[in-house]
Amino acid sequence: MGRSRPYTDRTMAASESQTYRTLPARIVGWVILVAVAGLAVVMGSVEAGLGNNPFSPAAFLAVVAAIVWVVLLRPAVRIEPGGVTMSNLVTDVTVPYERLGAVKHQWALELVDNAGTKHSSWAIPVRRELRPRRDIDSYAESTTRRKAREGNNAEVIAGRVEKEWQRWRLAGGVEEPGRGVHRTWARGALVPLLGSVAFLLVILLVG
Repeated sequence: MGRSRPYTDRTMAASESQTYRTLPARIVGWVILVAVAGLAVVMGSVEAGLGNNPFSPAAFLAVVAAIVWVVLLRPAVRIEPGGVTMSNLVTDVTVPYERLGAVKHQWALELVDNAGTKHSSWAIPVRRELRPRRDIDSYAESTTRRKAREGNNAEVIAGRVEKEWQRWRLAGGVEEPGRGVHRTWARGALVPLLGSVAFLLVILLVG
């Protein structure tokens, strides 16, 4: 089989990278971080006034902040001209279009590589309905809605991945049957987690 045609500047301009997260997760995450920061300042001042180590509350709350970052703020899906990257809790996975076998959205945005391995996104779950929906033309609904509060759900993002995947094919992309991809540990998650735990251990030992 021939090689895939390299992307030109024109192709890149027609299809720029986009990063997706759910709005509720971002709002809740940032609210918690702001509250944690304020609480650390207040509790630190109180501890200092009592003659204790003012960094003790900050050490405990730093672990909380790291968990909030990993669970709510870091997870994302990035759609690029050459593939899709999923940033999950403590792992990342990049699925290039030549190794993408299927796009699904049963429980979350799910990408199946050409080796048959399923990769699910923590950041993009399915849309939750508070009550049963009437029969609606899903295509008409998705095309009339813009990026609203509920726009970044698995069904919508799966459609955007498929559109970009089709564009890649039309640009001359060539698939690699039987080839899969591997998850990698995410330094952007592990460094804050391990760093905050180490900070807490140091404070506990010193104290």
